[in-house]
Amino acid sequence: MKNNSHFNLLDWLYMDDAAAEIFSFEESVKNWIAIEIALAETQNQLGLVPDDVLVKIQGLKGFQIKDTDQFFSASVNVGYPIVELLKELNDSLEPSAQGFLHLGATTQDIMDTALAMQVKKCGELIEERIIELGDVLVKIITEHSESIMPGRTHAQHAVPITFGFKISIFLSELSRHLERIRKANHDSGSISLFGAGGTSAGYGKDSAKIRTEVAKKLNLNNVNVPWHVSRDRFIQSATAAAMIATTLTRLAREIIDLSRTEILEVAEPGGWHKGASSTMPQKRNPVMSESIIGLAITATGNAAMMFRAGEAGHERAAGEWQLEWKVLPETLVSTASALKIAVEMCSGLTVNVENMKANLNKDDGLIMAEALMIGLAPKVGRERAHDLVYSAVGIVRSEHIDLLAALKRVSKGILTDSDFTEISTDSYLGEATSICKISCKEWLAGKIS
Repeated sequence: MKNNSHFNLLDWLYMDDAAAEIFSFEESVKNWIAIEIALAETQNQLGLVPDDVLVKIQGLKGFQIKDTDQFFSASVNVGYPIVELLKELNDSLEPSAQGFLHLGATTQDIMDTALAMQVKKCGELIEERIIELGDVLVKIITEHSESIMPGRTHAQHAVPITFGFKISIFLSELSRHLERIRKANHDSGSISLFGAGGTSAGYGKDSAKIRTEVAKKLNLNNVNVPWHVSRDRFIQSATAAAMIATTLTRLAREIIDLSRTEILEVAEPGGWHKGASSTMPQKRNPVMSESIIGLAITATGNAAMMFRAGEAGHERAAGEWQLEWKVLPETLVSTASALKIAVEMCSGLTVNVENMKANLNKDDGLIMAEALMIGLAPKVGRERAHDLVYSAVGIVRSEHIDLLAALKRVSKGILTDSDFTEISTDSYLGEATSICKISCKEWLAGKIS
């Protein structure tokens, strides 16, 4: 068997074995054979394959390629593996049973149907991982719905939020991703038995019956229009995975940023030498987040190439199909791998509530600037209130005094002390805590739908 000639450290360290196994050579061969057997069983019901022959064909279940080097050599010569597979399957049968496999089918029928089975299965694994991650996030949100911290826009302090609120936004995305991946799994799990040019002529007068029955046997959707060059269902699966990967990248980036030494509001799970540096003993690098980002960006990059696979011309592709063999499995496996790490990371996430509180005051109370402006707006108008607070902010930054004191100084002659109301951070959270409840409720409802 031909081995990869290059060493891929990202996959070697972090690839999800369960996801990778779905697209392995062994699993692919098993699926190809399962489709050929299901086709023969269906054609037997229609009198096209004799009973005694079918028994022997059914015995091919579990067949393994003995000489993988020969198999790969022959497949390279043909350009596809099905011709050599059929030769080896027929050679393993008694002469009287040979010649009844693959009746009416074309190579792409078998390979596309097998890929549909694999995409659906890996998509279901991704679905399971999304549910695992979402459930972990619900726990974090519930515990920290009132854990106040700085909200940051353009990487700077903006207004107070809670950590639960921040995570609620990620959970809401996961709710939508769950709906999308379920739809993609359903749609991609569709049979492709339409013959050479898509007309099903080679299957004979009972072609529709054959396709319907084989789809049932393989637990796939029966479709009545060929899709040899219509790759939209697979593009949908790749896109759904890429959107999940994008959310994971954002989540991982958030963890990295919030774990900076000068912020230290959260930290990845630790342990002896977890994220250690070879030369700086104090380092605890956020390696889980970093691996998520590497895998997730790989997924989104590969998913983008799937759109080129949808550009195939005429009734069968000439090159675009080959692109799909590489990028579609890698998109799904990378996404599943990133999800697995995200579940582990979030399950052991350290949340430093005290540092969150301390960071609220790092800018001498400027995080409450909007609150003070909104409070003054009814008295002097929003624009003038904005200018007054803006002027006060400049004083705070230069003199490091309290924002309210600075505001009173710049408002002298305009406002009196009775016009000012000091507002605490926990009284300026808007809908933050209710959004925590809403996101969790929507998640639980969507998870079981």
